[in-house]
Amino acid sequence: MQLHTLISLILAVLICGLAMWRGDQAARWSGAALLASWVGSLLVYRHDPHNADYGMLAIDVLTLVAFVWISMRTRRIWTLVAAAFMAIIVASHLAVMIDLRVTLGTLWISMAMWSYGLLGCIAFGTWAACRDREAI
Repeated sequence: MQLHTLISLILAVLICGLAMWRGDQAARWSGAALLASWVGSLLVYRHDPHNADYGMLAIDVLTLVAFVWISMRTRRIWTLVAAAFMAIIVASHLAVMIDLRVTLGTLWISMAMWSYGLLGCIAFGTWAACRDREAI
């Protein structure tokens, strides 16, 4: 495992763990969905530098469905933005599969960049839930 992957995993565990501990229902579901996606991706990842990974695509599509469902159930703006970030990750998978000029490196950079956006959304949702709980 590379250093940036380990740092990202630690950050994901911290933010999603905090979301599941202190967040509202939307933050807890989002944190659980993202952590499940991380673990599932680590389990199905094939170390093939020349072909797209269909297992990771399937996990990311399921995660996208979960984020869309969470967004429709809770009606919070940050959940909609998180679903949009996840849709961009799925679109990046599809771009690699459709066009051979798009490299797998582009996919990995895209997944890393947009996953930080997802973590930011979950962190914001957790902060907002804590703020709302203290205001009552």
